[in-house]
Order: sequence, then structure tokens, then C-alpha cells
Amino acid sequence: MKEDLLKQLLESVLGRSKSARGGDEAVFYCPSCNHHKKKLTFNLLSQKFQCWVCGYKGHRAYQLLKKAKASISIYSTLKEIDSQYNFKQPQKQKEVKSIIQLPEGTQSIISSSAILSKHALHYLDQRGVTQQDIVKYDISYNEVGEYKNMVIIPSYNEEGFLNYFVGRSFDKNAYIKHKLAPTTKDIIGFEMHINWDLPVILCEGAFDAIAIKRNAIPLFGKKISSSLMKKIITSNCRKIYLALDKDALKDTLNHAETLMGYGKEIFIIEMNDKDPSELGFENFTKLLHKATELTTSSLMKRRMALS
Repeated sequence: MKEDLLKQLLESVLGRSKSARGGDEAVFYCPSCNHHKKKLTFNLLSQKFQCWVCGYKGHRAYQLLKKAKASISIYSTLKEIDSQYNFKQPQKQKEVKSIIQLPEGTQSIISSSAILSKHALHYLDQRGVTQQDIVKYDISYNEVGEYKNMVIIPSYNEEGFLNYFVGRSFDKNAYIKHKLAPTTKDIIGFEMHINWDLPVILCEGAFDAIAIKRNAIPLFGKKISSSLMKKIITSNCRKIYLALDKDALKDTLNHAETLMGYGKEIFIIEMNDKDPSELGFENFTKLLHKATELTTSSLMKRRMALS
């Protein structure tokens, strides 16, 4: 395969690599900052690369090899590979930035005396959300429009600006039970509440993160966003706990493999067909303390069990 040839060529100059993102990326020592750990990722499909320590980046293998002062023969081999397999650069897409706001009609739950706010409070209480949680996470509710009869759970970035929100219906007869913000998921959920010097816990939904309480990041799905991946890799955080549902085990193992490739210590929390919001803080914390670090061997065993 062309990717294998390219990888072998790079390894002849940069040394042996680690695989990441299911094998589509190779991780090398950076020839720019010479960091003592492998922190430069190279995409074998697009040839884009970046060092997560010094920020050195580019979009062709030639640039990387030139930085590493490769021999002329190496360049000749690269030219052959490029010519034979016709590496194509993906078309650049225009970056679309949107200003996100809470839905029109969003109101405070705590200070409202409206009947609907009482229904919203009852719903949150049933989900194990306390009034302290409501204040901490700035949870509100909505009476009109497409988010009518929904509690609104916002997410704020490290600077305190809104970067996402999710609506969950407290109407038992509602056809649509939840509704996500009409914007990109390439954000860090609940970033304002995260201390990157401590272990972080990745979970699927907002209610899961609220139940965990401490340093929990909701993915608002099963995938780790590019922004979150970059932050984890470049942060001081060493331990990552994965608390995804059992039906997301394949995604969990893919996340684990990628993060282990960057030298992170990975722990998978076994929740036995439940999620953190169902378990509650105390029961989840017990499982958290029982979690053991994932090794390459145990990762492979889990993958084999899935096949």
C-alpha cells in the first residue's frame, strides 16, 4: 500500500513511529523541537502533519523530510512514491464560524414561578440533578418555539463563552425527546469546569457529566472532537478515564488506542449496561476507583472479543 511505503520512508529518517487513529496516522519524534516523546502526527492519507508541542506543521512529506535534513536519495524515493500512487491533496474547505446563542424564550428555572418551571424542576430531580447542579451548569428551560418544554443545558468554553447546548424534553408525551444545538460539535464540552492538571473523564451526554460531577467532559455523542483531542494531547493531563456506553465499545477502544499512542494513561470504566446518569455519583465513583489501566495486551484482547 502507498501509505505503508510512505511510512517506511519516513521511518528511515525519523525513526520508528507509533500508530494512531486506526492506523491512518503515524506519530514521530519532531525534528523541529526534538521533544523527548513522539508528539508529531503525520496523516498517511493527506500528508498533513503537526507537532503538538512546538506547533510545527505542514501539508507535504517533503517539508518534513527537509526539516529532518534527509539525503537526496530519500527525496528521489518520495518523488517516485508520489508519482506512482498520485497522492492527492484534499480540497480546502472554507471555515465557517457561527455565533451560538441560547434558544429564544430560554428562562431561568430557579427564579421562575411559572408552572412549566416546576415541571422542569421535577424532571431534573428525577434525573438526579440538584439545585446546586442547576446553578453550577446554568441549566434553564424553554416555553416557546422548537425547544418548548425542554430544559436547556449549556456548555461554556474556558473563557466563559457559550460553545454548545442541548435541550432535553420534560414533556412525557413529546415526540422529540432531545435536540442538539444547530452548530458544530468540534468543541470541548463543559470546558469552563475542567482542570487540565487533573485526570479527566470522557462521557457521552450532559447528564452523564453532571452526575460524575468532577472533571467530566461530555462528548455529546461517541466521538472525540478534534478540538478536544488536541487539548488532551497538549495538556498536562496524564490519566484519561473513558465512561462510554457499552454499545460504544468499539469507539472507546479506538479512542484508547489513539490516546495511548500519545503517552496517555487510559482507564475504561465498566458500567454493566448502565450510564453515569443512571448509576449516580456514588455508584459511579466506586466503579471509577476500581478501574485499571489499559495496556496494549488488554486492548488487543478486547478488540478480539468484539470480532
